[in-house]
Amino acid sequence: MKPVPETKVKLTDVKDLMNKGYNLLQELREEVDAPVVKAQFLTKEITAIYGEEAARKFYDPENFKREGALPKPVLKTLFGEGGVQTLDGEEHHHRKNYFMDLMSPDRMEAYHELLAKNVSEELAKQHGEFELFDLANKVLFNTISEWSGINLEQYDSKTLEKLARNQISMISGAVTSPIDHIKGIKDRNESEKWAQDLIEEARKHPVPGKEHLALYAFAHATDLEGELLPAEVAAVELLNIIRPTVALTVWVALMGHALFAERNVYDEVKSNFSELQDSFIQEMRRYYPFFPMLPAIAVSDVEIDGYVIPKDSFVVLDLYGSNHDERTIASPEQFDVKRYVGKAKDISYEEEYEMIAQGGGKFREMHRCAGEWITLHSLRVFSDQLVNQYEFTVPEQDWTIPMNQFPTYPNSKALLFKE
Repeated sequence: MKPVPETKVKLTDVKDLMNKGYNLLQELREEVDAPVVKAQFLTKEITAIYGEEAARKFYDPENFKREGALPKPVLKTLFGEGGVQTLDGEEHHHRKNYFMDLMSPDRMEAYHELLAKNVSEELAKQHGEFELFDLANKVLFNTISEWSGINLEQYDSKTLEKLARNQISMISGAVTSPIDHIKGIKDRNESEKWAQDLIEEARKHPVPGKEHLALYAFAHATDLEGELLPAEVAAVELLNIIRPTVALTVWVALMGHALFAERNVYDEVKSNFSELQDSFIQEMRRYYPFFPMLPAIAVSDVEIDGYVIPKDSFVVLDLYGSNHDERTIASPEQFDVKRYVGKAKDISYEEEYEMIAQGGGKFREMHRCAGEWITLHSLRVFSDQLVNQYEFTVPEQDWTIPMNQFPTYPNSKALLFKE
């Protein structure tokens, strides 16, 4: 086994490298011509890995831990402090079960039906030109909040719009400009205050029969000792249901790109929708950039692709690079609607590492996104509405997807026109 090859990043090169965005880690791998690379970024030494074998080892808790891995700027904006993403072992398994218990088949069906109703109603209101991004942001926030047991009638429309925008701001504030980061912190604090008020109200006035709803589940969630979670931690976990769902706004805008930037994909999907819908969705999740990378810390020496990663190394798994790995994926830069026909369900319901847009491994035991099934239902609803239920014309627009923006989506936010 070989030591991990290193590349030197000069201070003067940092800005240019960061501008590579989703292709940053690929750039570093190419510099050393190896699938594993170590680099010094300012004061942080990172080891970058990618691909199916690397993902399989990355998600094994005997190799890597998450505690202490997430940088403070990410905790201050994207994930929040004390949430499930920061835990390991029994504590993680115990907390993750609260999330997975919410994802029962009947609750998923209830979410699907509610979202379908809300999307259809909102699309029916559109006359003229509109941004698919903004429509999805509003509908996804309102739907996941209602599904979680939150009474939205107590808020005016401006408050709801601001809360919906906050969920995207928390994401974009994680690894972008200082101005965006400061805004992301402000919007997270505002969102956590909103969620904490909801948690405290739910604790004071529990509603029998609503224990299966996210608001009440987290209001009464306990730690390993059976003590109620602190209200601020319960609020973070409630947002860990709402924020990732609203983040699907990005994928809906990217779906707009897939379907309408060029009509060939739209025509192919529409011609055989029942067979191709889920394959189209999975290919979209693989092909387009979403979450760029995930960090962890090695708990022992780990061999990946023939290289030894020493214990205590700070390691990042390149999600985008893994989903474009030509070693295991045929023609990864080609968008193939039929790529996952016959195995689309296994991609999101079995332990797997072939396509890891939202992580890999087992849902309950490992750090795989608990909301992957919500993602599938959301994209099923939007694809059905966009392809089968309404007719649109496509205005001239800038379909460019900037690879140095996080999260990224078409510059035009997917403009559509409806009579």
